[in-house]
Amino acid sequence: MSFTGASNGITFNAGHFLADDENCVRESMSIAANHAQKLTINGKTIVPAGAVIPANGASAKGILYEDIDVTNGSKPGSVVTKGIVYGDLLPAELAEDAAKALTGITVIESPEITRPNFGGEE
Repeated sequence: MSFTGASNGITFNAGHFLADDENCVRESMSIAANHAQKLTINGKTIVPAGAVIPANGASAKGILYEDIDVTNGSKPGSVVTKGIVYGDLLPAELAEDAAKALTGITVIESPEITRPNFGGEE
């Protein structure tokens, strides 16, 4: 589900990288304000959904379910620890060490979508 933050206009799309968002396990974890994948959006420091937590390497424990605003310091966040994810929808390529550490995560590629041609153009 997507929604827009009422105060800052940032659009969130929680779990957009999940192949099956109903059959996954999420756990609360601390999201570091100095996370390597943080972004600055509208003056806010955001760790984006799909970031590997705590880092994209051998210490990986899961994948962040939704964007977390860490402008004022580390915050708790929902982290997917078991499930099927589309690797090509993550904000950064999953490091080999991270893929090995994430034993509960299966990574697949998103399916190609064929759209009907109603206008007769090719």
